[in-house]
Amino acid sequence: MLVGALITLNVSLIIQLIGITVFTFGFFGSNSIASGWVSQRAKHDKAQASSLYLFFYYFGSSIGGTAGGVFWSVFGWGGVVGLITALLIFAILLSFLLQYLIKRHE
Repeated sequence: MLVGALITLNVSLIIQLIGITVFTFGFFGSNSIASGWVSQRAKHDKAQASSLYLFFYYFGSSIGGTAGGVFWSVFGWGGVVGLITALLIFAILLSFLLQYLIKRHE
């Protein structure tokens, strides 16, 4: 996703379309992995764990979409890509922290 977002900063329309394609595949791939991870990690109450995942997925999308609009208005496309980059780096760091905590707990 991160690479795809950064590729869209290119001025060539063809390169931008490639970036959007890479970003989209990355988004749906990471969403599938995260959703599967929730189901795999939940020992009990799997339905509740999945519903919490979906709640935060849509809640985050609402906030991120609104923030994206603000960044677009103030900074243009580069600002939107900057926001996406910051959110993705935060998610990557959070996933590493979660993986560390899981290994430490086991």
